[in-house]
Amino acid sequence: MFKTLAIVLLALSPFSMPAAAADSPALQVFKQWLDAFNSGDATRITAFWRKYEPNMAEPRTSGDLRLREMTGGMKLLKVVEDSGTHLAAVMQEANGGYSESTLDLASADPPIVKGISGHPVPAPRDLVPAAANDQDLVKQIQAHVADLSSTNAFSGAILVAHNGNTVMDQAWGMANIQKQIANTTDTQFCLGSMNKMFTAVAVLQLVQQGKLSLDAPIGNYWHDYPNRDLANRVTIRQLLSHTGGTGDIFTPEYEAHRLETRSLADYIKLYGNRPVSFEPGTRMEYSNYGFILLGRLIELISGETYESYVQKHVYAPAGMKHTDSRPEIDQIQGRATGYTKGPDGFAPNTSTLPWSGTSAGGGYSTVGDLLLFANALQSGKLLDPALLDQATKDQTRKNYGLGFYVLKDGAYGHGGGSPGMNGELHILPPSGYVLIALSNRDPFMATNMVGFIESILPDQKSPGQKPGLSINPFE
Repeated sequence: MFKTLAIVLLALSPFSMPAAAADSPALQVFKQWLDAFNSGDATRITAFWRKYEPNMAEPRTSGDLRLREMTGGMKLLKVVEDSGTHLAAVMQEANGGYSESTLDLASADPPIVKGISGHPVPAPRDLVPAAANDQDLVKQIQAHVADLSSTNAFSGAILVAHNGNTVMDQAWGMANIQKQIANTTDTQFCLGSMNKMFTAVAVLQLVQQGKLSLDAPIGNYWHDYPNRDLANRVTIRQLLSHTGGTGDIFTPEYEAHRLETRSLADYIKLYGNRPVSFEPGTRMEYSNYGFILLGRLIELISGETYESYVQKHVYAPAGMKHTDSRPEIDQIQGRATGYTKGPDGFAPNTSTLPWSGTSAGGGYSTVGDLLLFANALQSGKLLDPALLDQATKDQTRKNYGLGFYVLKDGAYGHGGGSPGMNGELHILPPSGYVLIALSNRDPFMATNMVGFIESILPDQKSPGQKPGLSINPFE
């Protein structure tokens, strides 16, 4: 499993574009970086960084190569800002996404790179106009999928609903390449960190019932937690907002015991003595272990397993009949196999998967069930509207609430990404849209698709955008 790799891109890279005499120092350097990046040649990328960032102990080659694999390469569309030492440019990725790259020079003569970074942006309006209506929206999505190259061809399912009506529900690609089983709109896809929404709802239901307090430390309810200092300092709110400093679960210890770590209690045995990594509440650091702790709290308070509790109190009330976290070894009809791209083509991601999904992520669902979940949230069937409003308001100054990403203009949702899986659910109450994409391929296949759809929604003056997807086994 990978460590967290934020979609806030550490290094972008170029298509071959010779520098013109009139190019600024920043643009000249950026084009050289892009040329090396698009080549996918480690030697060329390393040569660029050794030339333009000579004080770096290690060149940024590995990060560029990962990004090259994810994007399929990038094309410079237009420069939006260029001061000579600071450059901002809109890029088109071969996988169908768009991003804005920035380059800063510490020195222009000689040119020394201070940093190159990037973030996803909606499709530029001058290139991709907004859909005229929902029918046109569907046509544009279908055309966009058809335009993707075979290397980046979409494999998964997309559902778009508007004001309660499903306007698109379609699948592409293969659920199982070896058996030649096609994806359908009823295929179960791995959710990754999208499961965190279910955990958050379950915890907030207990808050609503007075069985938990958001600002109480977990030690109030968990009297035998191994590290008492952590238990007495970290609150429920901090776990939900990733501000508790509780760390990750994808570590060497986990890798050594991956298939033996089956229950939430097993994770506590691995990490229960670990101290906090910073003063709780002082900053946000995405923590899968924090959501393991929340899942175990649900078990301790309810007397049920996490899976049993969410089945009864989240899935059933919403009408979700095709969502579960059964062990990966179970042979389940209709479940997609995840495929990750390797040197010999697409290979199953089986060796990277945990025993089963947990309160931190994993498990499987369908686009239809996720729509039912979105509808149940918005109707008040799962949570009191005031508590949902709190959960979907920024708690961190990093666009994260309580188990939900906070998007623009009152929208919210969550994504998930790891080798062989990627998913997104975006709920846009002001416009009445719900956008869902699930994929059994590497990130950012579904994320880019939802970003494209948001950018062309009819009459959307400021489409929502996910502030940053972390690529972590269940983030």
